This record gives sequence, structure tokens and C-alpha cells, in this order.
Amino acid sequence: MLKRWWIWGLLLVCLACGREDAELAGVQNSGEPELRFATEEERQAARVVPHSYMVAFKDLSLDRKVFQQSFPAQLRAHGRSLTRQFAQYAGLRSMRFLGTLNLSQPGQSFAPRVTTYSSPWFHQELPYDHDMAGFSVVAFDNEEVAHATLRAWMQEGRIWFAEPNYRQDLKGEVEDRLIRDFQNNTTTPWLEQVGFVDAISSLANVPDKASPVIAVMDSGVDVEHPLLRDAVYRNELGQNKLCRGDIYGCNTTIAEKEQLGDGAVYPTGVEGFGQSCPFGSENCEHGTHVAGIIAANGSSDFTGLCPYCRILVVKVVEIEKRGNAEAFSIKDSSIIAGLAYVSGFKVGGEPLVRVINASFGKFERSRSVELFVRALRNFGRGTLMVAAAGNEDTMKRQYPAGFDEVIAVANVQSRVDTPSKSPSSNFGMWVDISAPGDGDCIVGSGAGILSTVPGGSADCKQGTSMAAPVVAGIAGLILAKEPNLTASQVEARLKDTAVPDELYRDGVNNGYRPAVTGGQVVPLLGSGVVNARAAVDPSLDQSPSILTNRVDRVQAGCGVLGQDQSGTQWILTLPVLFVFVSWYRRRFPR
Repeated sequence: MLKRWWIWGLLLVCLACGREDAELAGVQNSGEPELRFATEEERQAARVVPHSYMVAFKDLSLDRKVFQQSFPAQLRAHGRSLTRQFAQYAGLRSMRFLGTLNLSQPGQSFAPRVTTYSSPWFHQELPYDHDMAGFSVVAFDNEEVAHATLRAWMQEGRIWFAEPNYRQDLKGEVEDRLIRDFQNNTTTPWLEQVGFVDAISSLANVPDKASPVIAVMDSGVDVEHPLLRDAVYRNELGQNKLCRGDIYGCNTTIAEKEQLGDGAVYPTGVEGFGQSCPFGSENCEHGTHVAGIIAANGSSDFTGLCPYCRILVVKVVEIEKRGNAEAFSIKDSSIIAGLAYVSGFKVGGEPLVRVINASFGKFERSRSVELFVRALRNFGRGTLMVAAAGNEDTMKRQYPAGFDEVIAVANVQSRVDTPSKSPSSNFGMWVDISAPGDGDCIVGSGAGILSTVPGGSADCKQGTSMAAPVVAGIAGLILAKEPNLTASQVEARLKDTAVPDELYRDGVNNGYRPAVTGGQVVPLLGSGVVNARAAVDPSLDQSPSILTNRVDRVQAGCGVLGQDQSGTQWILTLPVLFVFVSWYRRRFPR
């Protein structure tokens, strides 16, 4: 009997002892850092509100009596108190009170009186004057001020913790709009040709898509164009010190002492942003049109191929006076300065700019430019250059497209069933891939691809200059889904998933698929038409691959007969060796 009472007594004691509830344990000792600052990657990907932080202030002089009253009462007591205490700090743009919480017992934050039952017979009232926090969203002038101020508040014991004001787009909102506007849009046949809607549909289910940065090396971009404004990369924090005043990019045609240029990257031929180009000044519109093919967003008539991408403007085109005439010019020095500027942007030791679009070229080969392109390609994950093959209807290589480290893009008609080579497009074994850059344009004044032009409007243009940004935009789509891919992996994905079926079938481009001994076809327009759908999701690739090794380049070896395989070189050397040994034995007999 005594033993039975002892068991019941022990059970009552255990029931009477307070037990720590997971919720009552609070969040103070969760192991989270007390100060969490936005990373460069989060800022670049627009996953945080710029220079805005959620701050949990300590009670300090907070009135505990109104802690659990209505929000207006809390706002009057706590919000005004916080504003008076902290609004005097330099660099603090605004402070908005959001509410209060009991950090040690979060679940009891909204109850007027807290009662917890430790057993069926015992209970106790818990006071509500625990670790109260007044939550506010605080906006600073810049990230440096935010870091310094929050660290000072933490050292002074004024705050519990602070973290970035994260934001997230509604899942699928961008994709839903694009699918709705372009699934059956007859004004944009090039989007259907590359499987754009299918690619966007696939990306709708990808959380936390990256925002790849693509450099547009061209004649300047109208960064105030309503369809480009949100896509332009802004160097507001000045993390790249290589160019003076480079908020929107760098104009490398301007020689600057100890700097690569200045920030005047508006289109060549105008004196600022938001202006239409002078009549007949076609190259003035060139850079804005190229940028729109990559990242324009917001129109139901057309769209850029990568709505997630951002554009870094690098102006390399200038106007030169030649007698009484004006000529557009791109100097190698401007190109190299532009590449050096791009190299100055890094995140965590990796290149920020992952793709460069170069819709220009010349037949002369610059060793200096090639070395810079190669260096960018091999730095970290690498920066991939996509370049126009040129519009001279020739097999002669044009550079930078002709460099081995660059994707050379030919131009075909924007028709799904008959993607014929554009009459002007260059071709050859050095071309890597084809893309639509020509064809009927229902909207606008000409033929080709519809895209943005300076002054806020849109127009059609054609050429390999328009085909290259189609490929660059699709490279951006790949990186939006898989940002850790290397430049070589992105290039392989683009070429391996390109569609050769229609490009090289009988009756289409017959002159650009000559046969050699053994019936093998030599493709002169690359591995096929670029395919966004399969590039984003390679499991959907149904097309056979066509290898386009650049066999016309000089290979290491022994003269014109040299081969990559060292065994062949030894075979060629044996007859020479035999003749030498025979002569030596006759000349010097033992």
C-alpha cells in the first residue's frame, strides 16, 4: 500500500513541475545571428528591399501597460517613442512601427493575461513584462549607413536583432502574363520558333530564380525606356571603381585619366536618355534595340527573351568626323576597356556578368581583344560572349564571333517550318548556332525582330545583330534556373539542344550543308536553331546533335600534316628516321 502511494506521489510531483513548451522557449536563443545583412547576391537578385531592414527594438522606455492593447494604442505609445529616439541618426531615411511581440513567450504576445497550467490541479499566472520588442521597418540612405547604424544600436543594447526586408514576387505572376500574351501571338513568330512560351512555362515552377547580368556592348542604351527601365543594372553603390559616374554602365569611348571612361552611356547621337534618335541615324538605335531583345518587359506586343535578366550597358560605339561626314566607329581600345570594366564586377570572387552580347564585328583579328575574351571566359565560372556572325554573306570569319571562346550566331528567317538563312548572314564551319533575326514584322515599320528603340517606342530591325541577343537572352534563361553553371556548360547546353531538323532538311538551306566523303554533312549554320525550351529543360530535347568542330582553325602539329593525335606524328617521322640510319651506317662503317 505504501509503495502504491509513493508511485502516485512521484507522478503528482512530475505533473506539478513546470515543463518547457517549445513555443514558450522563445526565439532569442535560436542560434540565428543577431545582425543579418543583405548579401551582394540578394541585392543583385532584387530579393531584398534596397537598404531596408526589419529591426526588433528593445523595450527601453516602452510602456508595458499598453503592450497588449490595440495597435493604435501601441502605435501612439511605442511608435512615437521609437521615432523620437532614433530619427535623429544621420542616414536614417524613414522608420515605420509595425507592432510589438513578447520574444520569450511569442505565443502569449496577444493575450491580456497569461495563464499556464502545469498540471490538472496547479496553475500560475505569468507576467507579461518579459522580453518585449517593438518591430519597425527602417530605411537607410545606403547599405554602408545601414551596417554602421545597426552595429552601433546592437553595441548600445538598443535592439534585439535586425535582418533584411526580404521580398518575393508572386509565384508565376510574370510567367502567367507572358504565357497569356505570347502563346498565340502572331506578331512575334521568332518567340514561337525558339520555344519561348514553353521555356517560360517550365521556369514558372522554379523557386528563387536568379537574375543574371548580361552586358550589352553596343552604341548605348536608353535606360529610361519604359520597357527597359526596370531591367537596367544600376551601379548605385559604386562597387566598380573603374569608370567615373557609372550608375548605368560605362562609356569606354571616352578617354579618362586613370579610369576606363564615364557614365554617359546614352545612345550615340543624342545628348541624354529618353530621346529619340536623329532621323537616319540607325546605329543610334542599335544598342537599345539589342537590349530590348534580351530583357524588355511590360509590352503585350513583344518581349525580351529573358525577363529575369538585367542589362549592364557598355557603350563602345562612337561618332567620328571623317572630312565633312560622320562615321560610326568601334575601336579595339574601346572594346578592351569595356571588357576590363565588365571584369571589375565580382560577387563572392565570381564574375557578376555572366554573358556579354557583341552585335558588332570586323574581319581583322585582334590578339589583344582575344586575350581579354579568353581571360573573362576562364575566370571563375566564366563569362560567355555571344557575337553576331556578320551580314556580308561570306564564309570569311568575323571577329569577335570568330574567336574559339565566343558563340558565333548566324541569322535565319523567323519561320518555324522554313528557317532559311537570311540572304545577308555570314556562314561557315566557324558558326556555332543560328537564331531568328529576319522575317516579316507585322508591328513596326520594317522587317525582322520587334524591339525597343530610344524615346520610348519600338521598331523592327534585322540582321545577325538581332539574332545574337536572342541567343544571349536564352543563355540568361539557363542561368536564371542554374546560376552555378560554367560558361562552357552554358555554351554546350545551347549548342547541344539547338534544333537542326528544319534547318538542314531537304529544300531548306541546301547550299549550307554540303556533303563530304562518306555522306557526312558539313553544317555551315551551326548546330541548329537555338531552342529555349530544351535549353532550359534538356530532358525535352528530341533533336539529334550535329557536331560543329571548327576544323578550319590551325591545329598544333607538324606542319600542314599535323594532327591532334601524337601517334600520327610518329608515323610520319619513321621514314625519315629510316633514311637517316641507313646513311649513317654507310658513312661511318664499323
